[in-house]
Amino acid sequence: MTARTAKTTSSKQTVVTPAVEKKYVTFETPVSTDDTIPITELTDILGAALFKKSDGSAITFTEATNIITVTQASLTNVDAVGFAYGT
Repeated sequence: MTARTAKTTSSKQTVVTPAVEKKYVTFETPVSTDDTIPITELTDILGAALFKKSDGSAITFTEATNIITVTQASLTNVDAVGFAYGT
C-alpha cells in the first residue's frame, strides 16, 4: 500500500446556501490496488469518482474522511483521474 500524492487539476468552492459551502476538487495520480489518496483540500469527502485515464473505466474505491482507498484488484501504477467534493 502506498499513500499517493494526487496532482490537483482544479479546486473551487461553491456557496450552496449562505450557510453551506462545498469544495470541488479534480485530480490525477497513478494508483495501485490498496493505495490511499489523501485529498488535502477537503476534511470530509461527501462524494467522489475515480477513472482510468486509458479507457475511462471506473476504478472501485472506498472513502473515509478525506482519504480515498483504491479497492479494485490487479491495478499497478495505473494513471487515474478523479473528482471529489465535500467540506
